[in-house]
Amino acid sequence: MSKLFSSLPLAACLVAGAAVRGTFAAPQEIDVERRIDALVARMTLEEKIGQLRQTNGGAVGEALSEDMSAAPLDPAFLADVTAGRYGSLLGRRGAVSYNILQRAAVAGRLGIPLLIGHDMIHSSRTCYPIPLALACAFDEDLWTRIGAAIAVESLTVGCNWTFTPMIDVARDARWGRIAESAGSDPLVTSRFGVALVKGLQGDDLADGRHIAACAKHYVAYGAPLGGRDYNAVELSDATLRDVYLPPFRAAVAAGVATVMPAFHSYNDVPCTMNAYLLRDILRGEMGFRGLTISDWGAVDELVAHGVATPGADAAAKALNGGIDMEMVTTHFADGLAEAVAKGTVREAAIDAAVRNVLRVKFRLGLFDHPTIDAAALEATIDFAAHRALAREAAAKSCVLLKNDGVLPLAAPRVALVGDIATNSRQMQGTWSTFDFSNTTNDTLLAGLVADGVDVAYTEAYTLTGRVDRVALARACDAADVVVACFGDYLEKTGENNASARIELPGEQLAVIDAVKATGRPLVAVVFGGRPLAIPELAEKADAIVMAWNPGGAGGWGVADVLTGAAEPYGRLTTDFPTATGECPKFYSRTLTGRHHVPGARWTTRYNDVPFASVYPFGYGRTYTTFAYAGERVSVEGAEVVFAADVTNTGSRKGRELVQVYTHDVVAQTVRPRRELKGFRRVELAPGETRRVEIRVPAATLGYTVDKVYRVEPGRFEAWIAPDSDSGKTLTFRLD
Repeated sequence: MSKLFSSLPLAACLVAGAAVRGTFAAPQEIDVERRIDALVARMTLEEKIGQLRQTNGGAVGEALSEDMSAAPLDPAFLADVTAGRYGSLLGRRGAVSYNILQRAAVAGRLGIPLLIGHDMIHSSRTCYPIPLALACAFDEDLWTRIGAAIAVESLTVGCNWTFTPMIDVARDARWGRIAESAGSDPLVTSRFGVALVKGLQGDDLADGRHIAACAKHYVAYGAPLGGRDYNAVELSDATLRDVYLPPFRAAVAAGVATVMPAFHSYNDVPCTMNAYLLRDILRGEMGFRGLTISDWGAVDELVAHGVATPGADAAAKALNGGIDMEMVTTHFADGLAEAVAKGTVREAAIDAAVRNVLRVKFRLGLFDHPTIDAAALEATIDFAAHRALAREAAAKSCVLLKNDGVLPLAAPRVALVGDIATNSRQMQGTWSTFDFSNTTNDTLLAGLVADGVDVAYTEAYTLTGRVDRVALARACDAADVVVACFGDYLEKTGENNASARIELPGEQLAVIDAVKATGRPLVAVVFGGRPLAIPELAEKADAIVMAWNPGGAGGWGVADVLTGAAEPYGRLTTDFPTATGECPKFYSRTLTGRHHVPGARWTTRYNDVPFASVYPFGYGRTYTTFAYAGERVSVEGAEVVFAADVTNTGSRKGRELVQVYTHDVVAQTVRPRRELKGFRRVELAPGETRRVEIRVPAATLGYTVDKVYRVEPGRFEAWIAPDSDSGKTLTFRLD
């Protein structure tokens, strides 16, 4: 067994059932490579270097006429620009801008079109929930449908490339960009990334309905020291390979067109010039043939890191390290020719980078169809379906954390309190940088009214301001149940928004006590872009819904869950700790010589908070209850089969997310206490029982030792459970 599975490509072991396809069919690939060779042979060194530069959209915008006339720009303007970062040109005139730029580019000597990129992270003309929220749906079909919707809408505003998916495994709630991640688990992050790549790129990038995706931030950007953005990362090679690389291996295997290295240094070498990561692993081990692009200004930041001087030195180190294209800054444009003259960069290395850039442009079909007929494309898009998808996604992203019978709302009079309940902007989330012309930005108040709830709104307090206790008491006294909003404003999460405290502020704690003092049931709706430390809320609220930043239709989607129009669906992809001081806290922690045993004194723990998370990874309730019985695990050839009888023991139809975790009992290195290996959702009517079976490739049960991935024979423990802290312990052997 060990020898057999050690020989399998690791990418094939990451995502059971994930489609793996090559970049091209063989005949097409041969033709494209010939065309690329012919172009490179005609290029001057300056033209080659021009293909490795991305300019800022603002600079491009200044060159366009005020009336956006159809007359092409002087081709010389774009002779040294291969791509535009396009945020400032998006919107109603986006496709017009796009076409002007493309016509100018293809009118040049070589006729090479442009890549036009923007951060369509979770939105284009329709705004969906933030990625951390979407991940909680555990729904690959949903993720793919959203990716496809973002892609086709992006084309209508002149964007053929997006810097997503972000597939950084994120285990520290202090880190602001956890909002853009899929959470703390490599399997979930891998599935999430593959599904989005599939949606964004489709089966044929040149079909006129899909755009190039970019897997970022390569790699381990989600593990900065102290949870501070851009900070250094120190990791063992085994942790790199077993936790942080798997989502990128899966994305590359799924055909992702581009990859963006991260800002930070990995083991003291910035990712922007890290040949071990970019050349040895990404190109060598993974076989990636697409384009690598630096993050914004990251080549320039080699100077700030103290590992390069400006110009030729920074350019040489980035290109030799594995960067094909520089984003926004101009060290490549200003210094690569000098580096070639000095002999610090071989022109053959520049040729290789140019080929990677051109290959993506050919995949997109830009040489044959450089412009967009936005009006014709729009006529084929069902924008109403996209709005419905945003509402569906918002509901499926909500996680019901607690319910003492007060939900779904059935009270005749409901008081809604908290300023965020009527703030449509706060529904949207980080990277919601577009105008969202296809979403109505419904608030929670609007959603409850639309669902027929007799609701009275009183602001009473702001999330970070003073509490009007009199107004709050009056609102509570006039109602049968109180729906109160807690959490963070969207400005508290996202890039450059690390936080040293993730507890609810004192103002919000005062609201909890004030509502409870009235004797009214308290339904807490928590907004924000990170897991929060909410032990007081967990203790005192009668129900808690984690709504995250649910997107442009978020008010309706969250209301659907509160009223029961939609069943609770989401499960956590992170742990919710008791206090900030526990961060990073994640379920798959490795065992220690004195790992936690309830009641034992000399264990690895904090003395002033409980050991268990307030809510663990995988956790989420529904409006019914489920019971597990007959759990069984067996080895059938190259698969391990996990099965259990799951019964709906409640009075409502519901969906359970059955999860499989394993642990290698005796290994060569210390292993995590549990690792998620599979999941499956099952829908059951009241009283219904179904045998749920999850098949896991035995090849996924290994780990890395000395850079070699292996699956070893021996005893394993397993759990078939509703979350990472539950379940009966089972055992099986691999021989």
